[in-house]
Amino acid sequence: MIKFTEFMANELDKSQDEMWLLKDLPVTSENIGFRPEEMNGCSKCGKSNPPTRPKCFYCSADLLIDAAETQSANINSRVLENREKGFNLVYLPESSTEKSDISAIARLLSIEVDFIRQIIEAKSIIPLVRLESPHETAIENLSSYGMKCCMVADEVLEVNKLPVRLRGLKFLSESFVLINFNTDEEIEVQHDDLSLIVTGALFEAKTETVEKRKKKEASVVLETQAKSDSGLIDIYVGDDAIGYRITVNGFDFSCLGSEKGLLAAENIRRLAEVLRSYAKSAKFAGDYLMIRQLLDEVWPLERRKDSYRRQGTGLGGKDFTNIESSNNLQQFTKYSRLQRQLL
Repeated sequence: MIKFTEFMANELDKSQDEMWLLKDLPVTSENIGFRPEEMNGCSKCGKSNPPTRPKCFYCSADLLIDAAETQSANINSRVLENREKGFNLVYLPESSTEKSDISAIARLLSIEVDFIRQIIEAKSIIPLVRLESPHETAIENLSSYGMKCCMVADEVLEVNKLPVRLRGLKFLSESFVLINFNTDEEIEVQHDDLSLIVTGALFEAKTETVEKRKKKEASVVLETQAKSDSGLIDIYVGDDAIGYRITVNGFDFSCLGSEKGLLAAENIRRLAEVLRSYAKSAKFAGDYLMIRQLLDEVWPLERRKDSYRRQGTGLGGKDFTNIESSNNLQQFTKYSRLQRQLL
């Protein structure tokens, strides 16, 4: 009896400790489910269903739901692979967000409320979801909830066609001279013809592990990691949708004259400022680094994994090298081309 009393006392203390740990957790203010009045009754079996279901959960009978909720039931039904062609539902920051129904938007798109809120607060052109089909009524439905959007197809962004790489620039009184990296061809562009400047960075990461396998056992004997980041500038001239790209590697920053610094990262930032000062009529998109994590949700990083057997490792087992790498090159190109399409 004494042991049982001690056991119950210990359990009570443990329960009080757990409640104390939970006391500072934030309380969710958004409705994560549907209210009773929002539920849809089935005309066949009479049971209640969420308003986003096209068929009854219990008897599979067709449910009578409005067009907006039908769209919600079908939209964003499958996550697309990077290699697949899809359609990007893009948020436009000029939306009137004071009256936006964030909860309804999240239900319509089947995404988290916090993600919608972060996108609105960023005040940037950001894709909300990537869809398998255009879903023409989605834009109209979002507009009724106070959010302005547009649809941009992957094919329009042409991410498989990289911008023309530049070796250098020349600044003249009324024009620029773009120097092609591969051909040294010089292209003269008037200041007013430069329509868009997009800045960002290329992030690359690689992890290499050496694994020794003997019979059914495997152990990692060596692991190395490498990360790098370098600035990028894309510029677009006139109606050209492909653009030109400046990277820190292989670019001649002597065009900066006395403003040229010792570090490439510093020079590419200065170059972006100089371009803006010359092409005053060009639009500038410089928020990529601030919204990169939001872009990850819709346009994930490119990842690759390779594995091969090492040669000449001697007796007593087999050595294998595994290399995992990732980069954001395709993501930045999509972001850049999206800015160009929405000029």
